[in-house]
Amino acid sequence: MIKDRIWTLVSRKLSGEATASELTELTDLIQTQANTDLYLQAIDEFWKIPLESDEEFLEATYHLHLNRLKEKGYDLETDKDKEETRALYFKYTEDVKGNKRKKIFIGAAFMSLFVLLFFTLYFFKNSTPVSNAGKGDKIVQSEVSTKSGSRTKIQLPDGSSVWLNGSSKLVYDNQHFGEKIREVTLTGEGYFDVVKNKDKPFIIHANRINIKVIGTAFNVKAYPGEKNIETSLIRGSIEVTTRDGAKIMMKPNDKLIIRNEESQAEKDRQLTKAAVPVDKNAFMSMRHLTLANDESTVVETAWVENKLVFDKESFENVALKMERWYGVSIRFADEKLKTQKLTGTFEKETITEALAALQLSTPFFKYKINNQNIQIFK
Repeated sequence: MIKDRIWTLVSRKLSGEATASELTELTDLIQTQANTDLYLQAIDEFWKIPLESDEEFLEATYHLHLNRLKEKGYDLETDKDKEETRALYFKYTEDVKGNKRKKIFIGAAFMSLFVLLFFTLYFFKNSTPVSNAGKGDKIVQSEVSTKSGSRTKIQLPDGSSVWLNGSSKLVYDNQHFGEKIREVTLTGEGYFDVVKNKDKPFIIHANRINIKVIGTAFNVKAYPGEKNIETSLIRGSIEVTTRDGAKIMMKPNDKLIIRNEESQAEKDRQLTKAAVPVDKNAFMSMRHLTLANDESTVVETAWVENKLVFDKESFENVALKMERWYGVSIRFADEKLKTQKLTGTFEKETITEALAALQLSTPFFKYKINNQNIQIFK
């Protein structure tokens, strides 16, 4: 691949081993990759920075960046390399070994730093721009994601705030965001506090729905694979458009629930290409927001306040919430347990403490924890 060849040639150039023909080849390849010359210039300048002479610092830096590379999927130190490195450390006498080891650490640390910078710049450039159909422009995508068991808050270029729940992702065009419209794509669950701007509507694409906003605060839960998509409005007003074109206006305290799957009538219509009528009430409903027992906490948005709250919800839904909250995997040994209703509020409790508390209030289940895997049974 071109990027692999560029990497090889750049390495030879910086180490002073490239031939004249290889330098010419590198120049030609760079010209075929937009902006790559700028990134390689930055790497070249980085290469010329004077090295740190502290041996302990170099050793620590080397291992730090080696671990970072491994986390990104680049394992530069195979078992064979480790054996060869150990042989180098113990091959020389004490006096000579000190100088040799220092050189090894300097080279390894510098190479790992170089590789990290190169791959970060190169892959970021090649993975984020998306071609704008019909115009040939480049769209610079900004992506913020959270892992299971974590939550984060971000601020968009227009000043709007977004809280992302566990296992969620927000993507938007960082270059053109807010020029005409403010447009984002949500996967998972997010709470939005949108700055009001009637001239630049805020559009959210979330699975089977699109949400049009002017200025308001609301919660959207649209996890892939879950049965329902939920939109909960706190203040202001929003317009929700479904994939089939239905439009629903929401007012404060409304909660819109849409099935995250096509109804059987829709599937039959696609298969037969016949105009089979679809009962929209079968996969769409409007309810009010749910208040917890304290009458002041809104269950749908409690997670923004770092509270895990559920009120008379099925054990199956509670398990999904707990998986994202604690970063665990929960499996049921008995399918009947999934339908049991649970109520609870947790803030600083561990997963073990939370399960023990639920078990005391509703002693119909047992659990077994094995690292991050939890089994629920009778």
